[in-house]
Amino acid sequence: MKNKVRLLIDKKDLEFERTNDKIINITGMIGSGKTTQANKYRENTNYIVVSLDCLYRGQDKENMNKETQNISQILQKKFPNQNNEKFFKEYYCEIIKYINNFNKPVTWILEGQHIYRFLNPEDIKGKLIIKRTCLIKCYIRSIARHISKKKIQLKNKQITKKEYFSNIAYLIKRRTRQLKYYKDLNKFIQNTFWKS
Repeated sequence: MKNKVRLLIDKKDLEFERTNDKIINITGMIGSGKTTQANKYRENTNYIVVSLDCLYRGQDKENMNKETQNISQILQKKFPNQNNEKFFKEYYCEIIKYINNFNKPVTWILEGQHIYRFLNPEDIKGKLIIKRTCLIKCYIRSIARHISKKKIQLKNKQITKKEYFSNIAYLIKRRTRQLKYYKDLNKFIQNTFWKS
């Protein structure tokens, strides 16, 4: 399939208009540049950016904007003990409800790998952008990003040297899942073309 993500060569992003909703969904593998693209909208008051990683993992709460915090609270109340991955489709529906009831005319940016991993193309509202950064670059970027965070923690004495090396080894092993995510993304792309 000519549109698939490659192992070694970056390809141009794919864009699909799914519905007329004022939503831009940005998805792709870990390290593909989703957040970098979403960040271009953050300073513009005509856009609201929601990182699905923040909602899904409950991370970076101090960096969440007001709307992301509101959505996070709604999801925690509605799904207090559910497996985030298994129920991501329901999460997405709740996010869409929140967006539809929002009282300002803005465009929403939803970014995260969860879009392609846990949704079907027909579930997606608005525009869909699929990042097609090659597998090797995604792998290297994701590890480099993690090492950088751990170096800061080590420098600030938040972790020991032993913990630092243990964390790096664990991440490198865990990132071998990228191959599965790569296959999942190509399957998602194929399904998206079939249903467009």
